[in-house]
Amino acid sequence: MTLGRDSPSGTRDHWQTACFADTTIMSIPLSGQIQKIPLSDILEDLRSRKVTGTLTMRRDDITKSIHIRDGQIIFATSTDTSDRLGECLVKAGKITQTNLEHALQLYRKHAGLKKMGAIFVESGLVPPKELFSGLKIQVKDIIFSLFLWREGEYWFEERLPSDVIQLQINIQELITEIITRMRQSR
Repeated sequence: MTLGRDSPSGTRDHWQTACFADTTIMSIPLSGQIQKIPLSDILEDLRSRKVTGTLTMRRDDITKSIHIRDGQIIFATSTDTSDRLGECLVKAGKITQTNLEHALQLYRKHAGLKKMGAIFVESGLVPPKELFSGLKIQVKDIIFSLFLWREGEYWFEERLPSDVIQLQINIQELITEIITRMRQSR
C-alpha cells in the first residue's frame, strides 16, 4: 500500500508501507531531500525490504543512480565525468592516461555504439577479470561520493535499466568500507 500527504512545497511525499507478521511498519519516503534522510538509512531500508529498482540522487546538474535487485546493490551510474569507467581505471592504476585516450578514440570511431568496457577488453587494454574489478571500483566510488553530498534530492523507482550490469555488492560491507574511507580522508 502507498500512502501520501502534501508537503509544504506543494509536492506529494509518498511512503511505502510494508507488512510483516500482520504488523504494518512505515518506512522511508520514496522521494525527498538528501539533507533530511541519511543515505545509509535509505539503503538499509531498501535492503531490508528486498526491493528491486533504481535509487536516483540529483544535485545541481549531476545525477547518480544506484541500481538494486532484491535489496542488493548491483550497479551504479553517474553523469559526473569523473565517475566514468576510464577515469576510474586510470585512478586504480589498471590503465594509463594514454591507454584511456586510445580507447576514447576507438569509442568515437564506433560512434558510441560499443560500451567502453567492451573497447577496453577487445583492444587488449584490460583483461575481462580486471574490467570486472574496475567496474566494482567505479560503483563503490560513485556510492562513496554520494555519502559526501549534503544536499540534493532523491527518488526511488521500481524499475531497472535493461542494460544494467549486475554486480553483487554487499550494502553492509560497503557502508563499513565507506565509513573507513571517510575517517581516513579527515
